[in-house]
Amino acid sequence: MMTLLRKCLVVGHLVLATFAVADPLPRKGTLGVPLAATSEEVRSKFSFAAQGSVTVTKDTGDLKVGDVIYKVGGEGFDSFAKFNTLVGAASTGKSVKLTVKRGDTEIEITAAFQAKPADNTAEYETIYDEVLSKGNRVRTFVTRPKRAGKFPVFFFIQGIGLGSMDWPLSTANVTAPLIKAFADDGYVTVRIEKPGIGDSEGGPSALLGWEEEVDIFRQGLKALEKYEFVDRDNVYVFGHSMGGCHAPIVCSEVPVKGIISYGTVSHSWLEWAIRAPRIQSILGGSTYADVDQEVRKISQFYSYLYTEKRSVAWIKENRPELSETADGQGADEVMLGQRSLAYMRGVNDVNFGEFWVKLGETRVLSLYGQFDWIALRECQTQVADMVNSANPGKGDFAEVPNSDHLFLECSSMKDSFDRFGQPGMFNPLLVTTIKDWIASDGE
Repeated sequence: MMTLLRKCLVVGHLVLATFAVADPLPRKGTLGVPLAATSEEVRSKFSFAAQGSVTVTKDTGDLKVGDVIYKVGGEGFDSFAKFNTLVGAASTGKSVKLTVKRGDTEIEITAAFQAKPADNTAEYETIYDEVLSKGNRVRTFVTRPKRAGKFPVFFFIQGIGLGSMDWPLSTANVTAPLIKAFADDGYVTVRIEKPGIGDSEGGPSALLGWEEEVDIFRQGLKALEKYEFVDRDNVYVFGHSMGGCHAPIVCSEVPVKGIISYGTVSHSWLEWAIRAPRIQSILGGSTYADVDQEVRKISQFYSYLYTEKRSVAWIKENRPELSETADGQGADEVMLGQRSLAYMRGVNDVNFGEFWVKLGETRVLSLYGQFDWIALRECQTQVADMVNSANPGKGDFAEVPNSDHLFLECSSMKDSFDRFGQPGMFNPLLVTTIKDWIASDGE
């Protein structure tokens, strides 16, 4: 039955509606446990990898504040994405066994899954919908204002990370305040889970290809046509970081009113991989001489990896002097500790300039956080320049004061760097800048 319905899905909107009613993508359970990254002190004590554990921040069931979870169903993990994948796979059942460090004692706790709450407020309701992408049903989250009419859309495309997007907009994370500001202001908001994450089919997420990821946002934009409450002439796409790489591709195919990119890449990924260490390593305390030596090795490593399409194993065998660099950049061919080599090669092979010039009447606002040490400022100014080269007057650049790559308030790049991964205050100037730009249309 499932196979037949999926095959019929391409026929038309009527079958799509039948599919959604007859066999909707099921909502998986949640542990409902507030978690945070484990402190360096605890990681060092137990020799945990940087993302090989998570720490409980609130008593929940048998779990206590300070408990450190480092195995799910008996299996360890080396990234938050892998942790989410393990929990997601187990969530089709009623419970999961967690291996925990409580103080110096190792214990096993059976944690029960709970139904995920619906995110409905006085201003909006959330529709838990789905799109079909490359044969997989992928979860979408659509907030709809609680009144009659057609409404503008704020369509959010997340960055390279593989964390779940399934949370209430009241959640105190780095993204929710931005989306909530538009949901509360009468916009329809849209966000999409990646394949293999949360309720979505497909995956494992860490092995997704570049085009697989692009397609979920392409299908999400196309799906706006089925909502009678959407003002299709007033759709704004926000692309954060890698999301700003997806945005011009999908919007050149499915036109929108405007694109807002924030801290994206407009050069080749190879160029970013070589330039970024000159900023980040200095912030980390390296000397300029050491950084220069490091970058020379990184440039060779990535040239072999991306330009010549050599494997990490080949580089280590044939260029042993680059072995340490290879381990630091892409152990086991998982780049940056989270995405496959195939995915990163896909990113590097894209000429983003080809897409920024294809947007026609679409307005573009390219944003740079003043103290963003992950993205390059010149990439953001270049986005506006590329847009204007083909469509004069359609591209704008703006800098968001006292803001970093994660939309958080900070006083300098060093301040942001030192507090990376820790809770911070969302910078409301980001929302103000975007809304002022939208309001300026036609002035």
